[in-house]
Amino acid sequence: METHTIQGLFSESVIVYHYPSNKPSKKSILVLKGIYGEHDPNGLSWDNALVKLLQNNHHIIFIRTSRLNNKTDREAFIGKTFGQECSEIESALEYCNKNIFPEDITWCCIGASFGGTILLGTPRTLSQMKAVIMIGSGCGKTPETTKPLLSTLPETDRLLRALDTYSGIFIFLHGENDVVVPEYSQRLIYDRAGKHSNKHRWVSLPNLDHSLRDTSTKESYMAKIAFQYISGDFI
Repeated sequence: METHTIQGLFSESVIVYHYPSNKPSKKSILVLKGIYGEHDPNGLSWDNALVKLLQNNHHIIFIRTSRLNNKTDREAFIGKTFGQECSEIESALEYCNKNIFPEDITWCCIGASFGGTILLGTPRTLSQMKAVIMIGSGCGKTPETTKPLLSTLPETDRLLRALDTYSGIFIFLHGENDVVVPEYSQRLIYDRAGKHSNKHRWVSLPNLDHSLRDTSTKESYMAKIAFQYISGDFI
């Protein structure tokens, strides 16, 4: 695993984690985790399991956006805007294209929860994706929303406009037991994408929650299911 550091727009630097493919490959997966999510190279989360499944034939990229020093979770983002978060993602992808992958690379994005919402806010990034797998993402906020980043979300239609020029593969994974993001908000994204995508699919997953965990056993299926659809549509 390699790390690259670039200038942040908010506080400390942005870190790009690059897991090079074990075999020669021109395919790369951008993984955008949920709100306040952070990839830990030494962790045991679903994203670490995903790396093991993908790395034989794909490069994998994670981006740690800038946040306040010595703060965790939402406290680390107090004062940061959705626009700043999106701009850092776009800058990081530009860095990857110029400095990590000197030749043409084919991109796919996995946007989990708020990670998918961030993708909607980064039209330049979205336009580079051959395939998008969105998992439980939403496209709006309530008047009561006060969480950092979420409170500065643009209007729903403005977010959805990015999909009007996206014609690649679009797959939306929805856990039927998701109680975090309303299904109608997820459907708005899928329905808009379906108007322009040349291949799209809505996948309802019974007994799984917002994070694609079995609500009875608590076992996570996020990595396995994401890999399944990448294997079917991107390898």
